[in-house]
Amino acid sequence: MATVAKPAAPDHLTMKLFAPGMTAMHRAGLGGLACTLKAMERQNEASLLRANQLPGPVADGIYPWEISDDAVTLKFGKPTQARRYLKTLFGFAFSITRSGLIYLPGQYHSQPSDAILAALQSGFTLTFLQHGRVRDVAKDVTTVSYDFAGDGVPGLILEYKKCSWFKHQDGWDGLVEKDGSLVTGAIRVDGPISPGTVVRHVAFTSHTGAEDTVERMVPLYFAIVGCLSLPVNRGVAALIVPEVDDLLEFLYDRPAMTPSTAMDCQIANAADAAFRAQVRLRESPTRQAETRQRARKSMAGSAIPACYAMTFMPTPWASQQKSRVATIHVPSGDDAMLDRYQLALVHLAPRIVTTTVREPVGRGKRKTTTERQESFRSDSVVRPLVAENLARGLKWYAGFVNLMTKKNPATGTPYRDHLHFERKGLHAMIAETKMWDQDGEQLVVEAIHQAMGRRMAQIRSETQGDTSKVLTQATKNRWDRFRERLRISLCGAKKEDDVRFALMDLFSRAGNIPALRGAWQHVLPVVRQDWRLARDLGLLALASYAGKGDTSAADQPELTTVSKE
Repeated sequence: MATVAKPAAPDHLTMKLFAPGMTAMHRAGLGGLACTLKAMERQNEASLLRANQLPGPVADGIYPWEISDDAVTLKFGKPTQARRYLKTLFGFAFSITRSGLIYLPGQYHSQPSDAILAALQSGFTLTFLQHGRVRDVAKDVTTVSYDFAGDGVPGLILEYKKCSWFKHQDGWDGLVEKDGSLVTGAIRVDGPISPGTVVRHVAFTSHTGAEDTVERMVPLYFAIVGCLSLPVNRGVAALIVPEVDDLLEFLYDRPAMTPSTAMDCQIANAADAAFRAQVRLRESPTRQAETRQRARKSMAGSAIPACYAMTFMPTPWASQQKSRVATIHVPSGDDAMLDRYQLALVHLAPRIVTTTVREPVGRGKRKTTTERQESFRSDSVVRPLVAENLARGLKWYAGFVNLMTKKNPATGTPYRDHLHFERKGLHAMIAETKMWDQDGEQLVVEAIHQAMGRRMAQIRSETQGDTSKVLTQATKNRWDRFRERLRISLCGAKKEDDVRFALMDLFSRAGNIPALRGAWQHVLPVVRQDWRLARDLGLLALASYAGKGDTSAADQPELTTVSKE
């Protein structure tokens, strides 16, 4: 029997965007590889990267790689030069700064600040680099301050642990043979390379583990560059996987999606992170200029790419790691949807909470107490709901009842306790005509606001008369009971009749309501069309009411006092 000759090792590696087996993660990784190669070109042309630091020689101004709209080709020169080529490429792509922060040049147009790198590194360690065996970090914590308000004064502090090594830096070694040529067989895929990929059965790892060829493994290593990893808090992170359908456009899209400030790195949930990336992309001057140039050539513009927003967090069955527990598809950003999200971001933006900390000093009779101010960031509880609803194609206020009935798992307190601080933002947001699909929705909210104002004026008159200008505690207590009864009646509604009764009871007790004069034909269809959405509108109106004389937490500085005695 004749022996089968082993095929000669290739002197190049071509990876196609839409080849069989290329998932969204693979395509994002191939885009990350293209962005890394483009970053090498920029640094070489700016004399920041010498010719001998490139993976291969430059011949007649042509780099040893080729990027097209649907493929990337790495040119080794000789088959055995693949080892040196990949080692040099990986060394540039996955670097660490002198501050001990992971730096991926393919994600940026220019060198970012340490505050941005520290926030992104926190995202890496919650998604790609979770396990201690795939990274070496210091035990001591390092801090970096950043400007939150944009006034140039450093205010908030970010903590991180210096990194000295992570798995991707040595990834090239598993892609080549001893003679320096490319591996021809299957290569095992693990979590640090493809988050969410797991062995289906630990007793049969050799049969149920994921494997891929070198054409798909190289893009997977660069998925950490093409994707965007951001922390929600210490135990939850979001991984944004953009849909890449044109590598030449992605060269400009991916750097524009990276946060440009430390504040942009702080997100509320995965959908919030995806929309913020799309908004940054829409507003990027570099991307806009490139889009106009390509539009003149092709007679077509470039849309904001869609993406998959994945949530990583501990689970009861695997608390030691962050598992992929949810994935939501955020569609390609159109102006109407992004405008609504951007309005929510403007009116419900993260804010600074100032805390007065009291600490004892000395002992015995000489014991005194000192005070100092601490500040930390507090984010909206409404904006994450808005982002998820927009991504799912729902009304932006759908499910608002959950914010009025459920507890925040991060703090253990009811969500409605946080809504006091967002009352003014909600009130400003619902006044925007861009937030509504039909006039009846905004009219319902306006009518409830007017009814609440009239009813609370009646309560004030009944309690303290019409002459007193100062609110008494009795009036405030009755106002609180009135709002709580309205909340309970709406939250407890289980059918259309319950919602209609709660609203009509409010309207009838309030008396003449200007918003409802001749407008009933617009109000009743909103209630009849979907009673659940009508219930959400009623609760939204309750949470956003900020009438004259209504004292609430929204009118007070967000200041708390903590005693450490």
